[in-house]
Formats: sequence, C-alpha cells, structure tokens
Amino acid sequence: MSSSVGLYGATGTSYVLQQSIKTLAEEQTDIADETSTGVVSQTYAGLGDDRAEAISLSPQITAVSTWQSSVTSAQTNLSVTQTALTAISSIATSLQTSLTSLSGSEGQSELATIVASATSDLEELGTLLNTTSGTGYVFAGTDSSNPPVTDPSGLATSDLATSTADIVSELSTDGAASVFEEATSLASGNSGTTDSGTTLSSASVFSSSLSGDPSTVSTLDSTAVVGQDDIVKVGVVATEGTTATSTSTGSTIKDLMRNLMIVASLGSADTSSTEFSDLVSTLQSSTSSISTSLTSTEGSLGLTQDSLSSRSSVLTSMSTMLSTQLGNVTDADMASLSTQSTQITDQLEASYTLISDLKGLTLASYIS
Repeated sequence: MSSSVGLYGATGTSYVLQQSIKTLAEEQTDIADETSTGVVSQTYAGLGDDRAEAISLSPQITAVSTWQSSVTSAQTNLSVTQTALTAISSIATSLQTSLTSLSGSEGQSELATIVASATSDLEELGTLLNTTSGTGYVFAGTDSSNPPVTDPSGLATSDLATSTADIVSELSTDGAASVFEEATSLASGNSGTTDSGTTLSSASVFSSSLSGDPSTVSTLDSTAVVGQDDIVKVGVVATEGTTATSTSTGSTIKDLMRNLMIVASLGSADTSSTEFSDLVSTLQSSTSSISTSLTSTEGSLGLTQDSLSSRSSVLTSMSTMLSTQLGNVTDADMASLSTQSTQITDQLEASYTLISDLKGLTLASYIS
C-alpha cells in the first residue's frame, strides 16, 4: 500500500512538476536569449512563418547598402574633381588675362613675366590633373591607379614642350596660322619636322591609357551603380573629348596645355610683329573656347552631384523602410518578453514550493 502511495502520490506528482519546471526553465532561457540579442532567433528557421519575409527583405537591404556606398564614393570623387577643375579653370582665366595684355605693345620685361607665369601654370596644371581621392586619380577614369600626367613638374621641359618651342621659334617665317596648327598636330600626338629640319617629338606627357584619341579616351569614364539597373557617369577623364581638327586636339585639357606651352615659348618673340599679334589673337579665341568648355564641364558635374544627393536621400528612406519591415519580423518584443519572464518566474517559484511541500508529506497526509 505504501509503495502505491509513493508511486502515484508524492513521487508521481513531483515528477510531473519537475517536467513542468524543465519546460519553464527552457522557456526562460529562450526569453533571456531574445532579451540579450534583441532578436527573435539567430536563424531563419527560428522565425517560423515569418522566415519567408525575412529571407526576402535581407538581400534587398544589402543591395540598398551597396548602392549607398557607391553613391557616397561617387560624391567624394566628384567633390574632389570639382575643386580641381575649378582651379584648372582659373589657370585658363589667368592665361586669357595674360593674352589680353599681350594684345598691346609689350616690352620684353612684361613678356618675360607672362612667359614665366605660363611655365609655372604648366606645372600646376600637371599637379591638378594628378589629383587623388581615397579611391585613386580622379582624372584617370577607369585607369585610376595610374597618374594621368607622367611627370607634372617636368611639363615645361618635356619633349612636347621643347618641340612646341621649336615650332614657335619659326613664327616670323611660318606665320601664326602655321605655328598654331603645327603645335596642335604635335599635341595631338603627331610627329614631324619644322621647315628648318628640326625633328619634333610627339612623346605624350600623359599615361599610356590617356594618350590616345580623345574620343576613344572618353570610353574610360568611371561609372557608379546607384540603383537597380541605374548607372551614372562619375567625373572627368583628363584627355577625353572629340575628334581632333587642325586647330584643336579634340581635348579641352590638351588644348589648354598646348596654349600654355606656346605662351611659355614666346620669350624671344618680336612683340611688335604682325605674326605675333595674329598668334596672340588665335590663342585668345582658343583659350576663350577652353574656358567655356571647362565651365560647361563644371556645370555638368554639379548636376550629377545634385542628382546623387537626391538619390542618397531616396536610398536612405528605402533603407529605413526595409529595416523597419525586417525589424517587425525579427526584433524581439521587449515589453512582451518582460511580462512572460515575470509569469514564468512566478510559475517556477510556485512549482518549487509545491515540490518542497511534497517532500514533507506522509501517508497520514494522504488519508487524513
């Protein structure tokens, strides 16, 4: 009789309570894990019926994050490029001012100052074209690991500058039109000889990838993926442009460099000659076109910057929305967890009390 009471009485009841306590303890551990991690489950499987939505949202959030990073990087590059381009425009403006002063009767001392300024501007131009951002050379396009100008400090003494000076030295015999066209051909990469037989070196001062035809170089434009099937051009390639003509290399930067090299070679020119005046007039017209082109490029970059700023705002909103949706599925409900934890604690305390009381029960307790 006593064994039956022990089996179906205190011992049986205690076993049931212990199993209940084990289940409650496991639930309490799960609640503690959710509270500490802040998520319902560390795995998709633990989300139950909500796992399909979570699986769908996660890659969307990753894609938006990638686009945001791309936009941020593009904005940084554009900002750096815009600053450098503004400085290059200032060089063109300064050259135009110098050419205006050369339209009158300039003595050798005034001309020497302008020549020195053009020589100095050549080095500054080379340095600006080699401007870098956190991802490489901003004017190098997709070849961003290589500097656009191979020797910026040596532009004024490069083979191209020396050959340009040889052409300019024959201004009095060849005339302004011929000198300008020969200098343009040389800057475009065409070799040749002067009328006096001097061999002209057309060695490029640019990296190999930027030394080709300007229209071909334009294909090196950097791009940024800023959305689903949405790609935008970012920045400027130093020597990009159109097909060369007899008076233009097709590249705004190459034309500016050519004009600076011509002016830097005018030190011994006869400022009172018709040929000199004609060359200065041609340079003025060319430099004016260069300034207009640079201003247009600055404006285009500004529009791209505005567009990217708008895209950044849109992506931020998308990221917030998607993250909120995912949070609704995966984030733990702290208020609910707190209530559940309190209830389970109360149930455990009651169960432990019952077990403790059962240990003190005797046969007399059952039959009384």
